[in-house]
Amino acid sequence: MSGVPPSTALAYLDPQYWNDRFSNEEHYEWFKDYSHFRHLFQAHLKPNSTVLELGCGNSQLCEELYKDGITETTCIDLSAVAVEKMQRRLALKGYKEIKVLQADMLDMPFSDGCFDVIIEKGTMDVLFVDSRDPWNPPPATVTKVMATLKGVHRVLKPDGIFISISFGQPHFRRPLFDAPEFTWSVEWSTFGDGFHYFFYVLKKVGPDKAGGLIVLYTC
Repeated sequence: MSGVPPSTALAYLDPQYWNDRFSNEEHYEWFKDYSHFRHLFQAHLKPNSTVLELGCGNSQLCEELYKDGITETTCIDLSAVAVEKMQRRLALKGYKEIKVLQADMLDMPFSDGCFDVIIEKGTMDVLFVDSRDPWNPPPATVTKVMATLKGVHRVLKPDGIFISISFGQPHFRRPLFDAPEFTWSVEWSTFGDGFHYFFYVLKKVGPDKAGGLIVLYTC
């Protein structure tokens, strides 16, 4: 079932859909593979960067970063199936430095200021699948998106960077990214042939005002 969409987009919100999909699918890249946006990453990643990938699924992004010298990566996914298969795949390839954990990006189990760079590629877009009007997403959608962004802001180091790769156009994403509790600047560029994807770079500045989430893991 590799790359086959569900009968309704709302299935993307069902954890069982993902477990079933990952059970039968070895690899799939949402929003293009690393080669299409590698040049955009290069300006923001260094060999000693500590990186968190949200919703890793069965993507090979962490492996491509590893080949580019970014070895201190932690990947999280809500699906236990995805996590187990990713752990096994990385172990077979000898990528022992990459950590893969089952965790929810809406309630991230990391202490404050853990990561230099946080990456999500299409993961937050899933939160919008039940939003019929992109100008006015329902309160439940906004709550989930803001929980994710607050968690990202909290676990980023001072001067850390959040990279979001999305279908979402700036006039839909900026009102969320620009919420007053966030101390980051927002820039974006595009990539892709014919259809453009958006590559957002949110650079954290100043003190981290977000917090209050339970810590289960440390950096």
